[in-house]
Amino acid sequence: MMSLAVPNLSSNSTLWAELISPKIAADIQAAERVWVACSGGLDSMVLLDITAGLLPSERLAVVYINHQLSPHADHWQAVVAQRAEQLGCHFEAHTVDCAKQGVGLEAAARKARYAIFEKLLGADELLLLGHHADDQLETLLYRMLRGAGLRGLAAMPVQRSIGRGKLLRPLLQLPRQSLEQYANQQQLQWVEDESNNHELYDRNYLRRQVTPALRKRWQQWHQPLARITEHLREGDQLLAELAQIDLQACAERSEQGGCSLSIELLQNLSPRRQRNLLRYWPEISQQGSLLSTKELQQLEATVLGAREDAQPQLFGDGYHWRRFAGRLYLLPESLEHQKPVAYSLQWSLHNLPASLSLPDGSSLVATASEYTVGGEPLLRTELNSLSVRPREPGVRSRPVGRRGSAPLKNVFQEQGIPPWLRSDTPLLWAGEKLAAVGGLWVEAGCAAPAGQAGVKIVHIGASRPLSE
Repeated sequence: MMSLAVPNLSSNSTLWAELISPKIAADIQAAERVWVACSGGLDSMVLLDITAGLLPSERLAVVYINHQLSPHADHWQAVVAQRAEQLGCHFEAHTVDCAKQGVGLEAAARKARYAIFEKLLGADELLLLGHHADDQLETLLYRMLRGAGLRGLAAMPVQRSIGRGKLLRPLLQLPRQSLEQYANQQQLQWVEDESNNHELYDRNYLRRQVTPALRKRWQQWHQPLARITEHLREGDQLLAELAQIDLQACAERSEQGGCSLSIELLQNLSPRRQRNLLRYWPEISQQGSLLSTKELQQLEATVLGAREDAQPQLFGDGYHWRRFAGRLYLLPESLEHQKPVAYSLQWSLHNLPASLSLPDGSSLVATASEYTVGGEPLLRTELNSLSVRPREPGVRSRPVGRRGSAPLKNVFQEQGIPPWLRSDTPLLWAGEKLAAVGGLWVEAGCAAPAGQAGVKIVHIGASRPLSE
């Protein structure tokens, strides 16, 4: 560990222009507030010193993530806190639990600290990370050896959105050697993480055994590395744009809580474009992240490859896939396997608009509406007091336009309502008479006469918390 003598506090850091571009410096200076994630190591201490020279102390904040993985972690926290105090800026420390939870220790630690970062950042705030070109080279090699696609091989981006703010890596195109030269010239002090010497970790092995030979052979290695990762990132963006175009061609539509597309139209695409669309769809729809090759193969085999009369489903990280009536559904992870909650609510429609919150987190909304030719049937205005209950056995239904009544299950099938939505659909009753089924249809005996105004019912989808 380096000596912890009091560092040089001049910190106007006039050498910053040799390390970061004027554009990045301008982005930092324009931010409402800038957080520097500082571990006490060389790279983050250099980054903190540079940033302190660009901003007044009241707009600079330092965050230390204590992963509890080293016996020295508390000491490193104290070192960073001392440096923040010397610079006169705000300091926060957050302790996280790096339990593996089915992933490696490094992945668990990363997930834990990024969860803190997302909560920490306010609107228009920046988070600065001290990753440098050596880190980028290790990331590229590591992901290449794991068989990553374009997104993975593009390694770490210089900037991206995170939470309500933006993440920026100002030092990403600089080799560690440049940071060492800066730190020595500025007489900075830093700590060394003893785990960096453990070659049990793949990244450490690459750092100690592989990249030194590459850097020695190709001394300007960091320049083509920056070009390579930029080319890969551009290729990834082009594939995402192609997926967006194909998604529109597959008749994507919004569904309660998610979205769906036409399987027939999907299968009209070439196999490559099908796979590309499915890989990017969770990200495009903001339901999840890019699919891995393994996840894509599971989707094709268990959902798209299932027999026509099956109701297959596949769960991902926070979402799941289903197939029904010729469409592929991408939906949030749900609580559908929990026992439905019994309830009976009274709903007054005397004053419109009127809303009613349901136990599952969804809500009903009633509004006055003028009848239009070809429009959806409306509820009669005199039915201004309803009771709302969940689906129950023995209910028969006759939507407007149907010749006779039938069991509700049969009508759901006729109307093409997906099975997973049926149990959560509220039934609206006028006394003992079924008046409407959620916002799906109005019963023939309770509909406003054609050409007359009535009440439009909408069921806004459940916003229940995701299952643990």
